[in-house]
Amino acid sequence: MAVTRREMISRGNPHQNSHMTRRSILLLVVVALLAGNLAYASLSGPSAFARDFDQNIARFPSASIARSDPALRAVFLRETEEAFNEGGWPAANGALNMILASEMEVYADDEHINALDRAELATLLKLASNPLACKSYLLAGSQRGEFTDAAQEVADLGAAHGAAIANGFERRMKGVARTQTSDAEIAVVETQLRLGPFAELTRQELGAQSRYLGGNAALMCSAATKKQLNLLSMDSADSASASRKRRAGKYDIDIVEVRAKLCREPGNGLSCS
Repeated sequence: MAVTRREMISRGNPHQNSHMTRRSILLLVVVALLAGNLAYASLSGPSAFARDFDQNIARFPSASIARSDPALRAVFLRETEEAFNEGGWPAANGALNMILASEMEVYADDEHINALDRAELATLLKLASNPLACKSYLLAGSQRGEFTDAAQEVADLGAAHGAAIANGFERRMKGVARTQTSDAEIAVVETQLRLGPFAELTRQELGAQSRYLGGNAALMCSAATKKQLNLLSMDSADSASASRKRRAGKYDIDIVEVRAKLCREPGNGLSCS
């Protein structure tokens, strides 16, 4: 039976259809490969946090240190990204501050360590009138914009931290040895600071400190203030040595959990938004 031209067009050319099928399959394969490569890049490549890390820490004293020391930058990035993923930038900044204390401030000279301890004492004394804010400072540290009632003291403390970090980094690069401290040595220092020479901590103050997040805020603040006064009542060289040992300790603190708990208490002084 004769086939009209219209019927041939409607049925299509078998060879042409075969080419179109192969072309469609090839296109699907290419799209799949591209999608796979993009997915792999997103999984194996640097995270958004890592890509923006240097820009985000630019306002911190650690920025120039991170650029100068790739190994230390890797520590900063690893520790802060974990905190950031769980608690955002406030948690990441808190983690960074703890790293700087144990990795940089321990190298600082006596003058910078003593200045830092005096600034910490001034902050504690100012916050004493707000025990919950004082407790927050003791457990979570301070960041820009927090503890507005002690804004000047916190600013001075930040400057002292920055100076100690810069001095510590410079001395570290020159080969100054780091303070190596065992848990037993830290325990000896803490015991000494509980006893004097300025004032001895009460049984209630010791109990509040031992309860950590569940401790009475006023008692925790008075205990920490006494220990800081005891520290600064020593000879300046002994005071700096004891302070370095305390800063060199590796404290297992979950900054995300700490901030989350403190932010549930009114009057905490933290940036909890």
